[in-house]
Amino acid sequence: MQIYPIHPSFTAGASFELAVQPGRRFSIAIYQQQDDDSLTSLCGVVVTGKNNVTANLLDGKYVFQSTGNSAAKRFDEDWNWPTIDIRPNVANLHSGAYVAIAYEVDAAGKPTQELGRACAAHRPIFAARPDSDSMALVIARPRTPTATLAYIIPTATYHAYNSTGGGSFYDDRIHRYRAANKVSLLRPGGGLGARLGEPDDPYDTRSTRQQFAHWDAKFIRWLRNEGIACDFYTDLDLHSATALDLTRYRCMLSVGHHEYWSEEMRAHVAYFVTQGGNVAVFSGNTCYRPVRFIGAEPGQLSEMRKLADNWDVLKEQIDLDPRVSGNESHLIGLTYKHGGGHWGTWSRWRRRWVKCERQAIGFTVKRPDHWVFAGTQLQQGESFGAEDRLVGYEADGIPPDWPDDAIERLAVTERLTGWEMGGAGAIGLFRPLLRDGRRSAGEVFNVGTTDWARVLTDSTAQSHDVVQQITRNVIRQYTGAQELNVSQQKRPLHEAADAGGEAALQTDAG
Repeated sequence: MQIYPIHPSFTAGASFELAVQPGRRFSIAIYQQQDDDSLTSLCGVVVTGKNNVTANLLDGKYVFQSTGNSAAKRFDEDWNWPTIDIRPNVANLHSGAYVAIAYEVDAAGKPTQELGRACAAHRPIFAARPDSDSMALVIARPRTPTATLAYIIPTATYHAYNSTGGGSFYDDRIHRYRAANKVSLLRPGGGLGARLGEPDDPYDTRSTRQQFAHWDAKFIRWLRNEGIACDFYTDLDLHSATALDLTRYRCMLSVGHHEYWSEEMRAHVAYFVTQGGNVAVFSGNTCYRPVRFIGAEPGQLSEMRKLADNWDVLKEQIDLDPRVSGNESHLIGLTYKHGGGHWGTWSRWRRRWVKCERQAIGFTVKRPDHWVFAGTQLQQGESFGAEDRLVGYEADGIPPDWPDDAIERLAVTERLTGWEMGGAGAIGLFRPLLRDGRRSAGEVFNVGTTDWARVLTDSTAQSHDVVQQITRNVIRQYTGAQELNVSQQKRPLHEAADAGGEAALQTDAG
């Protein structure tokens, strides 16, 4: 069974609208990305509205029945499925990454498949296929900022690669779909359960790239285990700037593969950095491709259009400021154009991706005395991350015509020979240039690699300790945090279910 959120984020404590596959009988469980590799069971739901769905309480749990039939839909249209308005049945829901899981049940409300039995038993569930086909990623925004750190979930990139419905922004050779320039945001697969034409990641085969579990879930898990408080938003929140005012934070996080950005997203980040805010980029191929979000109603963005292959060839610019519409290096210091990508070779005979392994290339330290490397014991000219393939399947580099003082070159790679672009990777610290020639008050730290989160959470990786220490240093520097006491600052694993009065009679206890 498939589902998707009408809005990818909602205000913590409020309801969110979930579209559900027609002609199904099912129940809903709410899980959260907490401290473990798998999702943690959280609660049931409060039903606050429904459209073409019936809802009945059986033994304290809601059983839903959706109407209609599951006629095939296209990737570039609103799927217009029946909907339910639900609220997680917990008191004091925190900002975070939550997952709604729909599992089919029989007439007595008993689960008919193993996924449902796991939900009913409140067992941990890993967010990968096939189970993720029945999941929807929903991000709870804070009512008001509760932390100094704002994490942006890359919703646009999830949908750019999502071939559900027969297409995406890419040629999907596995399913034989041709690349398109428009995709719907109102369909399954936006972060979980996508149909993908991607090669397997040879260094992390448990989950697929371009999905929440592969990079973002790992980084969130690390933040929680470090006791680092964080508020969560999506690309659409950053684009609209209605629920999110970045200037109320000290640092914005960009993680994993944050590739697709609108000019509005860039403008809001540029202003934030101008005002003294900091951006920590633990991502690769970041901000490389321009998109435009479109919606028929205010607050309802329903589709995404690819404007150009990259910012350098963008013709329809809304702002001549290079931080907003120029090469992304003007905003974040690095660019994929001067880095490189290696994902493998498509074998037409085998009908699959082959030769996906990468060369063992590491980052060579240029500034060992810099605060970024404090506590790592790294020396001048020493390399780290090669054995772990820390230089990810996509990496970003410094424009070769930039003067030495344009960006602080903290570490660099050798030339990425044989990769797309064929540049060199880099880790840098950058202050964007303002129109009057001054540098921004805020900074951008950029690791320029997609695979930082993988090594960050892999305790067996040789560079794990170094990657962890650099990440701690950056977050502490940019948020003003002191040494964190994990036992004191970590949030509880479970919030108590709301058992209050009349509401309890109309809720699903999970």
